[in-house]
Amino acid sequence: MNRLSKSFALAVTSLSLAVIAIVAFAWFGPGLDRVTPPASASLFDENLVQRIYEEASPAVVDVNVDLQMAQSFNRLGAGSGFLIDMEGHIVTNNHVIQDADRVRVSFQDRTSVEAEVLGMNPANDLAIIKVDPDAVKGITPLTLGDSDNLRPGQLAIAIGSPFGLDGSVTVGVISGVDRTIPSDISRLISGAVQTDALINPGNSGGPLLNRDGQVVGINTAIHVAPGLAPRTLGQGSIAFAVPSNTLGDLLPRMKSKGEVKPPWLGIGAATLEPLLVEALDLPVDSGVYVTQVMSGSPAQEAKLIPSGADMEGMPTRGGDIILSLNEAPVETVPDLITELNKHLPGDEVQLTVLRDGDEVAVTVTLAEWPEDREFGSRSRERLPIPDERSLPRIPLPDLFPKNDPK
Repeated sequence: MNRLSKSFALAVTSLSLAVIAIVAFAWFGPGLDRVTPPASASLFDENLVQRIYEEASPAVVDVNVDLQMAQSFNRLGAGSGFLIDMEGHIVTNNHVIQDADRVRVSFQDRTSVEAEVLGMNPANDLAIIKVDPDAVKGITPLTLGDSDNLRPGQLAIAIGSPFGLDGSVTVGVISGVDRTIPSDISRLISGAVQTDALINPGNSGGPLLNRDGQVVGINTAIHVAPGLAPRTLGQGSIAFAVPSNTLGDLLPRMKSKGEVKPPWLGIGAATLEPLLVEALDLPVDSGVYVTQVMSGSPAQEAKLIPSGADMEGMPTRGGDIILSLNEAPVETVPDLITELNKHLPGDEVQLTVLRDGDEVAVTVTLAEWPEDREFGSRSRERLPIPDERSLPRIPLPDLFPKNDPK
């Protein structure tokens, strides 16, 4: 393979939805052992942070996950969560409570109660659990802020239970917005919030707060610098949170349904970038290039045309280029996911695609994300920590789809 084709292959690989997260992401909450935290030189208003901590921390809880073994329970993992109303609804990450036979919640005063798992949304790594309202009397719930208003440089405060150390607070800034990270299914989480507030295993599901004490994100993942082993995670890692507006949009359905699945289009796709446009001599320089159409998917029903791939696995010419969804411009794969997330399974949407040089309107009826698009459960391994709780050690997730990636 010559130098140009090698560069092209590398670019396309990094752009493909299926392998968009080829650099390692580590999911924390249940997490990794012996993480070395980086030094911090953050400057902040101590009085402001202390006030926010005092007001918010009572609503931040430990979420303890147990596995039933014969006649008893063993600790499977632990994470964080936060109270959102006086009815006892608590938000956490889906990856914290998945596979649980029992979920228990511990409050700041050390009381512990059993919780019911109400709703899960693996596509955005969110879950809602519920405790008896009597257990939260006297605790002020946290309020959701508007994550669309976040700007880099704004104060960010994380509260949670890293390594089981409940009520821990770290401070940083919003480092970036509108990021894209992988989820537990072969689909991306769009609009994620990036922060340099120190996040470690056990912070999963805890709140990321703004200077007003409002929740602007749900801490969910760490991006590890390429080439670093899991044991050196803290050196060169970046934290991400699911935006609060995503949670707000999903809350009504999550409170009343076992699992909220995202709409499914059923394509493999790549964002158009200069190398791809040049190599295939494409007529536009932005859009989503359809590289694969899944069997039995809405995309197949709507007769979307995929490009296919050559002997080296690179896209060939001839695929549809998605330009818009319901007239909203689509320039990247995350753009497409963002627009799809505004709809429910069963909704009819109109795609504008470029096909053989002509713009064509394609009507698609979205389906529910099928079970076989989901990854299997992560393996778990219990690890003792000083207060005799245990946190599982989790290998980096398999970021490559098992079959026909979306």
